[in-house]
Amino acid sequence: MIVCRVHHGIDFRLADIALLSFDSGMSYREDHSLIIRSVILLEFAPMRWLAACVLTVLVPLSAAAWGEKGHLMINRLAIDSASSKLPEFMNAAREQLTYNGYEPDRWREEGRTSAMNTTQAADHFFDSEYWGAISTIEPDRYSFMEKIAAKKIELIKVGYLPYAILENYGKLVNAFRFWRNAKTPQDRESARGNAVYVAGVLGHYVGDGSQPMHLSIQYNGWLDTTPNPKNYTKDRGFHARYETNYVDAAIQITGVKPNVQPPQRLTSVWNSIKQHLAQSFSELEPIYELEKAGEFNPQQPRAKGTEVITAQLARASTMLSSLWYTAWLESGEPVPGQNAKE
Repeated sequence: MIVCRVHHGIDFRLADIALLSFDSGMSYREDHSLIIRSVILLEFAPMRWLAACVLTVLVPLSAAAWGEKGHLMINRLAIDSASSKLPEFMNAAREQLTYNGYEPDRWREEGRTSAMNTTQAADHFFDSEYWGAISTIEPDRYSFMEKIAAKKIELIKVGYLPYAILENYGKLVNAFRFWRNAKTPQDRESARGNAVYVAGVLGHYVGDGSQPMHLSIQYNGWLDTTPNPKNYTKDRGFHARYETNYVDAAIQITGVKPNVQPPQRLTSVWNSIKQHLAQSFSELEPIYELEKAGEFNPQQPRAKGTEVITAQLARASTMLSSLWYTAWLESGEPVPGQNAKE
């Protein structure tokens, strides 16, 4: 079979898949991959060339959490909020910090079968139904993977978004620490560049974590294979409509900014990450309810839908600014577990 890895939200009805005799309701793997069996592509020999073209076009058109506009907005508002509590070079690099908020989705342009994308694709989501309460996950990625394997769940299915946030936070602490302790101007400049890059990339995953559909198997319309007593939409374009089309049409940075809170030192970074993700998961059914009521229509934006997405983007910016601030403070303290004199 041919497996085309597709990030949440792509609407295949936008492509002329009907020409290939594809079923628009074709199945996805539970790891958020679309399954296209080779017999479908090769059933009609004259269509082979067209099939190849469509697949080539579809791969880079996948929707990303919040789309480019939302991700850039999250990082921009985070530096607006946190700049006074961070080293000046962070504020001076606000354009790079903003740009790098979309970086992990740019990696997909290298092709979804590349080793890089195969490895990093699962860092964008966490399908918590496979595990249970988000509060119970542990901070060690590999220990968590062992437990997932013991449950006989394919490792790719669950997703590792919590670890993408935690591990990039750790990289940022390290980059800040090396900037503080640099022995030469050249070393300091290199550490500065590392900090700006990692801080921006960290923002991408924090943003992913504020979108409720990135925390659930119900990531793009309710699954046909799960109970749906409330008759939630099964629209396979809901994900993109929610996080990209609606944001592009109805969400402005001036509306989000007043809801961003000043950064705070996080007492427990890991617990704060889990709380951030759990809050998003708790909003999953409410957004499906709102969709039933007609919200999230980009052609006819409504106040409630705009309010919900605005709050989610603001919460992501607040969380990101607090992670940056906490990383900066932690970088000036002894490395945990090491003797301060070493």
